[in-house]
Amino acid sequence: MQTPYVFLRIWSFLLVITFCFGAEPSAFDVGRLDSNSTYGLTESEKYLLNINRKIETLSAELIKLKSDVNTAVERSEGAISLLDSLSAKMSSVSQSAQAIDANQSYQNAYIGELEKYVKESRSLELANQETIKNVLTELTTMVDTLSANYAALDKRIAALEGKKTAAPAKSQFDANISSEELFKEGEKLLSNKEYANSKKYFAELISRGYKPARNSYLLGEAEYFSENWSEAIVNYKKSANLYDKADYMSRLLYHTAISFDKLGETSNANQFYKLLKTNYPDSKEAKASPNRN
Repeated sequence: MQTPYVFLRIWSFLLVITFCFGAEPSAFDVGRLDSNSTYGLTESEKYLLNINRKIETLSAELIKLKSDVNTAVERSEGAISLLDSLSAKMSSVSQSAQAIDANQSYQNAYIGELEKYVKESRSLELANQETIKNVLTELTTMVDTLSANYAALDKRIAALEGKKTAAPAKSQFDANISSEELFKEGEKLLSNKEYANSKKYFAELISRGYKPARNSYLLGEAEYFSENWSEAIVNYKKSANLYDKADYMSRLLYHTAISFDKLGETSNANQFYKLLKTNYPDSKEAKASPNRN
């Protein structure tokens, strides 16, 4: 009966060892490939366990690598977005620069055109000034010539006027009638060929000092169409002396010349025909005037 006794002693020994070394694997972990211990595993199982551990390590590293890659991708996408933004800004700057260049070119062209216009305007202004100067010179010459002609004729006109000046007749018109009304009526009478009556109106207006140059001319016209040549010349001279730039000057010169012709004073008439053609060449009176030396 020694066998049970021996077995009991062996089992007691193992129990003590187990108690002393409590760090040994649990009976539940023995032979498991997912355990950290290789206890109870065959060589093939140990090999597989090592392979699993390496796979787990590689998986962890792969996960980390994937995370790093994702981070890198995110950063690269951020960089790409930044580059796109910078590219857009550069494009905008480039377009702005092109617009500035184009605007500068337009401004330069505009300034060039403006300078050209100013230059042309200046040239035209100078030309106009020269033309005006020439016209003024001609007008001055005309006035001087006209004055000289009348001065040369003063003796003749004085003879026509008579040595004595008759006292002005008493006015036949109501003082309350305005000069403007008298003027309109005088023009109407002259237009209707009522020369005798129209002369009274023009004489009254001259005595009132109302448009003396024009009314002296109109009185001269009334005398002219009444064939009172001498009286016509006298009134034409008064009108020209008062205002020699009137719009009726060509007609005044023409009728003065004809009046002298009617009086048989051809030389004096020719002077006025010449003066008319020189200073009013495009007028109908100048074209109707005879060509004389």
